[in-house]
Amino acid sequence: MDRWQVQDQVIVIAGASKGIGLACAQTLLQRGARVALLARDRGRLDEAVAGFKSERACGIAADVCDKAALEQAFAAVKAKWGRIDGLVNNVGFQFARRLEVMPEPEVRKLLELNFLGPVFACQCVIPHLRAAGGGRIVNVSSASVRNDNEFSHLGLYSSAKAALEHFSRELRHELKADRIMVTVFSPGAVATGSVANFDPAALGEAMQDWLTKGPRFDGAAQPETIGAAIAGCFEFPPGVAVEFMEVRPNIPTPKMLESDWKQEQAGS
Repeated sequence: MDRWQVQDQVIVIAGASKGIGLACAQTLLQRGARVALLARDRGRLDEAVAGFKSERACGIAADVCDKAALEQAFAAVKAKWGRIDGLVNNVGFQFARRLEVMPEPEVRKLLELNFLGPVFACQCVIPHLRAAGGGRIVNVSSASVRNDNEFSHLGLYSSAKAALEHFSRELRHELKADRIMVTVFSPGAVATGSVANFDPAALGEAMQDWLTKGPRFDGAAQPETIGAAIAGCFEFPPGVAVEFMEVRPNIPTPKMLESDWKQEQAGS
């Protein structure tokens, strides 16, 4: 392609220090965008930005659950590059546990990171997009909202993502007159290492329940594949939007934990 649509645009990626967000940042940079990476871990952010070796990338440490911190982060991006053209709300956190026994701190953490954080980020970026004459917001959901065979005992995580999808539909209606496009992007299983967040006992229980739904699932994609697909949502002319996109693997695969899946891939 002679010129990518996203070239010279300023895109903010929340949750960009690793996994899907980092991969999306890499693709956007390759296509000529300027990218601001947001995450809580300053050390990991600095490492990610240094790895790009590009003046078109910067890292800003901010907690997406802190609206005041987000407002400051977006203001810093605007001060650096003069405008903001897009937001990728990639922040997400998951772990498996039965709903009945999930303790209050886990309930609050899942709802705050997977729903409230993206809501706050949208609220903060809208004035900047409006000032730029329009733009795009991509809210990253999960195929677990629709596909019961993604993994078991992710009920609250999936509920938060479902709430984000409904929020996105309402937001799309409210922002059309401002030429701000809103996309819901729904990935299937991705090898991001999130299983490290899980309580081992709860993980084992969830694995046993998952196996009762059948011995196979549709496999797991790599972050680079999903990151590139998200970046593709910015490759449409102004006024044309991807309203919903779901990208899932489609290779029947024996059910196993991510660590085992990686070992099998390495040995094949």
